Amino acid sequence: MATWFAKRSLVPAHRVRKILATSMLRRTLFTDLLMDEGEVSREDLRHSLTDLAESITSRILISDEVRFEFEPDFPIVDVLGLSLQLEPSHLLMEAARRTDESEPASSAGGAYELEFTGEAFESLFWELARDGITGADAVDGWEMSHLHDLVRDIVGTLAQWLASSPGLVPLPPHQIEGIRQCHAGNENICLYGLSHATWNQMVFACSVPDGELSAPLSLGELESVAGEMNLWGDLIGSEFLQRPETGKLDELVRHVVVTWSRTAAAAAPHLGVEPEAATLAVHLVAVPTDLVLWVLTTLPVPHQRLRKALLNHLSRRVGARLAHLADFPSSISSVLDPKSATPLGLALHIGRGCVPAATTWPLTVPADGADFCDIASPTTLALAADAARAVAEEALENDSALAG
Repeated sequence: MATWFAKRSLVPAHRVRKILATSMLRRTLFTDLLMDEGEVSREDLRHSLTDLAESITSRILISDEVRFEFEPDFPIVDVLGLSLQLEPSHLLMEAARRTDESEPASSAGGAYELEFTGEAFESLFWELARDGITGADAVDGWEMSHLHDLVRDIVGTLAQWLASSPGLVPLPPHQIEGIRQCHAGNENICLYGLSHATWNQMVFACSVPDGELSAPLSLGELESVAGEMNLWGDLIGSEFLQRPETGKLDELVRHVVVTWSRTAAAAAPHLGVEPEAATLAVHLVAVPTDLVLWVLTTLPVPHQRLRKALLNHLSRRVGARLAHLADFPSSISSVLDPKSATPLGLALHIGRGCVPAATTWPLTVPADGADFCDIASPTTLALAADAARAVAEEALENDSALAG
C-alpha cells in the first residue's frame, strides 16, 4: 500500500517510507498514521484503496499459481472504517479488462518459505539427518525420534516467527544500550559492528521504492538514510524487537562481523567491489546465521554435525526469506541466497576464509566454486586472498597485544 501511494506521487517517497517504518515499529495501522500526519484525506485514501483493490484482483486473475473461489456473501471486516463501495461484479470486470491489457507476471521463485509440516518437513529432516549424523554418531530409534521432534521445534519456532515478521529482527541488548547512549547524547550513530540494527535500517530504507534514489549499497549511505529518518528512539523502544541476553553469542557475532568486514573489505578492491559495499553485505549476511544460533541456544542439539547441518540449511533459508520480505537490492539478495557467484559474494567468501570458525558462517557463493574464474583470474584471486589474510593477521596481533 505504501509503495502504491509513493509510485503515484500521492505522498513523497521519503515521507511514506518513514510513516511505514513507524507503523512497523509501533505496530499501528499504516493508514491511521498516514491520516494522522495529514498526508492524505479520507476521500483520497478511499479512491487509492479502490484502485489498489482492482490491481490486486487483476494480479490474482493473471497468476497461474493462484486459485480462488468467489463467495459473494462472505462477511467483510471493515478494519479501516472505509467502504470502497465496489460491487464484486464491477471489481471482477475491471480486473478482467486489466488482465487483457497486461502481460502475465513472472514468478521470482526461491526458497522463501520454511515448511514445517507434512512431506516438506520430512524431506528436510532426512536431508539434515543424512548430512548431520554419521556412523560415528549412530543413534537408535528412540534417539532419532527425539531428534525429529527437536528439529521440528527448531524449524517451527523460526517459521512461526518469520510468518509474523515484516522483515525486522530483534536486537541484542548490547546494541540497544549502545544506541540508547548515543541517541540520548544526540550523537551520530555509527552502524559499524551493529549488524542487527544495520539489518533493520536496511529494511526501512528498502521498504518503499524511490524513483529518484536507489537503495543504499554501502554502510555510509545507509547511515545517512538512517540519520534522516531518525527512527532510533522507536527502534530501541519497540519491545518486540528486544531479545534476551545471550552472553557469549552476542560477543562472538560482534567480533566475527568486525573481523569479516575488515577481511572482505581488503579483498573487495581486487574484485572491483567497493570496500564499504562489502562491509554492509557482511553486516547483513551474518544476521540470519545469528538468528538460527540464537534459537539453537534455547533448543540445543546434542550432535555437533547435525547442528552444523541445521546452520547450513536454515541460515540460507531464513536469509532468503527475510531478504525477500524486505525487498533488498539484488546485489545483497544474491549473497544471502547465492545461486551464482558475484564479485561481491566472492569478496565475502574470501574474507570468510580468514574468520575464526569460518564454517559456521554462510557461503555467499555456490558451494562448488565453479565460476570463480569467470569473475577474476587466479592471480587476482590470490592477491585478494593475500590482502584478506594480511588484515586478519594484523587483527590477531592486535587482539594478542590487548590480551597481553
